[in-house]
Amino acid sequence: MTTPTPSPRRGWRQRTWRGPGARWLAIASLMIILALVGLLAVALAGFSRGLADRQAAVQAQISQRLSAGIAQMEAGQLEQAAAEFGLVLQLDPGNSAAQGYLQELQANATPQPTPSVAPLQLVPPAGTTPLPTVELLALPTDSLFEQAEAALAGKDWPHAIALLNQLTALDAAYRPEQVRALRFSAYVEQGRAFVNDERFEEALRSFDQALVIRPDDQELKTTRELIALYVDALGRWRLDWPGVVSNLQTIEKSQPGFLDVKRRLHSAYEAWGDSLVSENDWCAAVERYDAALAGGSSDELSAKRQQAQAWCEQPPVALEEETAQPGGDTAPAATGAGRLIFSTFDPQFDRWTVYRLPLQGQRQPQAVAEGASQPAYTPDGNFIGARSERGDQTGLVVMSANGADRRRLTTYSEDAHPRWSGDGSQLTFESNREGDRRWRVYTVGAGGGDERVLDYGRWPAWSPRSGLIVYQGCGAATGNCGLLMINAGGGDSRQITNVTGDAMPSWSPDGTRVAFASAERGGSWDIFVLELATGNVATLAASAGVDVHPVWSPDGQQVAYLSNRDGYWGIYIVDMASRQSRLALALPGTVPDWYEAQLDWGR
Repeated sequence: MTTPTPSPRRGWRQRTWRGPGARWLAIASLMIILALVGLLAVALAGFSRGLADRQAAVQAQISQRLSAGIAQMEAGQLEQAAAEFGLVLQLDPGNSAAQGYLQELQANATPQPTPSVAPLQLVPPAGTTPLPTVELLALPTDSLFEQAEAALAGKDWPHAIALLNQLTALDAAYRPEQVRALRFSAYVEQGRAFVNDERFEEALRSFDQALVIRPDDQELKTTRELIALYVDALGRWRLDWPGVVSNLQTIEKSQPGFLDVKRRLHSAYEAWGDSLVSENDWCAAVERYDAALAGGSSDELSAKRQQAQAWCEQPPVALEEETAQPGGDTAPAATGAGRLIFSTFDPQFDRWTVYRLPLQGQRQPQAVAEGASQPAYTPDGNFIGARSERGDQTGLVVMSANGADRRRLTTYSEDAHPRWSGDGSQLTFESNREGDRRWRVYTVGAGGGDERVLDYGRWPAWSPRSGLIVYQGCGAATGNCGLLMINAGGGDSRQITNVTGDAMPSWSPDGTRVAFASAERGGSWDIFVLELATGNVATLAASAGVDVHPVWSPDGQQVAYLSNRDGYWGIYIVDMASRQSRLALALPGTVPDWYEAQLDWGR
């Protein structure tokens, strides 16, 4: 008589592990597990690549062990199945699928009729062979290390730094000294690359990161200090000549061949001398010119020194009236209509003042606004854009033509030389506000905001007849420098002159010509005019002195410019037809740095 087999107790699957149904259930379970693995993979996608690889490998082993356990259960090899599910729980203690299978195995374990068969034991007793242990997965540290070494060899410093930082986060105990050495080297080399590209602020940050790793590296600390002094000198340029020279001298004393410090120091002494001459401090200017000559002589510098020495020994006769010339002769009346606008500095009261000069009637300069410089009229002459010289209002400002209703447009003290668009709705200007201290051309709305960077360059001027802006710069594709032209809406620039020293461009009212100043087309700074249709360049005004900052009259028949051709700073007007220049005004106050001045001619 056949003894009936007792019906097995149903576990969490609610069916036995025999027959086709069991296979389908096993397949369904496997699909659920794979879906869980997929969701887990999505959740881990934001982690670093090394951690993601490790987790993916762990999940692959979990899936493999689960599949093997299910197969063992299907084959009736329950102990082996239990061992596989145990391995899953070692990898993932909270794995519900493995826990469920183990519970069902325990529930379905039927006592054998004879004690000779050992009962199913999920945890082996003491003294028995333990379950196989999980082989620990290797972290991808070796791969990251090799990739980092390859990036260093290829001088890809940012990639090398990212890989090494990832490796440190993944396993801080992995070759710690070697990894620290490579990270230090990568930060240092990246900093040096930034220095070569004149990205000094970024170089300082990179060196600071390296010093976190090796704070006692004296050579790097010295380099970092010299770079900081150099950056500070660039920031003081034109504003604090003693500070500039002091910084550069400190650098030169420490490392004489550091960057271009020798050339910079030579230029600083010469510019400081020019500034002192403009302040009538000729004897002090001689000392600065002598210091500049010690670093390299030139005919122009020697002539400056000789003139300053002559004035130191016998000062020129002071001007009694704004329109007087040396010798007491009265300047010939300058023709033209409209109003000139300019600014000068009063050292007695330590302030800048914007003046306007009517070109009809008595032609006496009238103060318009204090604490501002580099003025520019709107096309209709109703408003003035200017650079603020007030400490509480740095940046560019806009005011009415009489100096009232002053409001701020930008907030950086480096913003300079504003010029209006033809419709008066926008301005273009230059600034070296960024950390690399490179000059860039910007545009901004007349109401402020909506700033846009167009290109690297200086002295932008907006065409009165179009959206074109002309400026001094270098072509990105060719590297050739001179005057460039770009659309205010952006795009590629077009080169219109190929002489590096061409600067301070100004559009004619009809948009067909550009007047500009250049120190590289003759023996000194002179005024030239470019015919855009033909590309022809002609000399407009030249002298042994400095002739700069040309601006057109509203009718396009004359050009005004700043000059010291007669031994003092004045505004001159040249007639386009005759090429004859006349003095319009001997400037009140001083011009601390003629290179940074600006004129404009309004209606």
